[in-house]
Amino acid sequence: MSRDRTLPAHQLAAVVTALYARADDVGWSTLTPQERTRHYAEWVETPDVGKILAAYMTPEKARTWIKDGPMKEYVNASRGTGRYARFGRHGGTGPTDVAAAALGPAATVVPGSQGVKPPHCLAEDPAGTTSYLAWGEAGNFRNLLWAALRAAVVDGLPAHVVVLEPPGRPTPSADIKTHRAMAQRCDLGLHYLPEVAGRLAGPVPAGDADGGDRDQ
Repeated sequence: MSRDRTLPAHQLAAVVTALYARADDVGWSTLTPQERTRHYAEWVETPDVGKILAAYMTPEKARTWIKDGPMKEYVNASRGTGRYARFGRHGGTGPTDVAAAALGPAATVVPGSQGVKPPHCLAEDPAGTTSYLAWGEAGNFRNLLWAALRAAVVDGLPAHVVVLEPPGRPTPSADIKTHRAMAQRCDLGLHYLPEVAGRLAGPVPAGDADGGDRDQ
């Protein structure tokens, strides 16, 4: 967001790091919209978030920035991708694991091919065949399916959807049945991968905090 430029790099790093730690503590991915709204209001009042932002914007603008900036990217960042990746988790399930799940343990990710919305990359199998891989949670299956189908139709690539299963949240059997039927109809590969949560990043050095948008 352009408002990122309003905050000095060290302040941005401190606020986003605090937000992601707080989000982890409350189990952000399991919260309802109403519960998330309550936390936005609470965080605007906290010393490690709201007090810092108050020097640069009004409480209402701070709440909007939190919601539409760092927290909108929280899921991507928790998987080490997206604009705020440097503040998220590292060392968990990543593109290499996804490629292995879809194409086998000897598969390699094509350098520079990673992207977001949805998370995706190109990978090569031992025979040298390049495939498109899209991955994410079951709740985003529609977008994963569309991205893979588009790669297959437009780019002529073998394409696969890899559904990540966060710790303690296996995909319901009814959803798997539906996924399989849709993937088969679209002639796409479908795989399920138990996700390993990475380590939450600590404070980012000021020199690295303004590293810019790393989306590809």
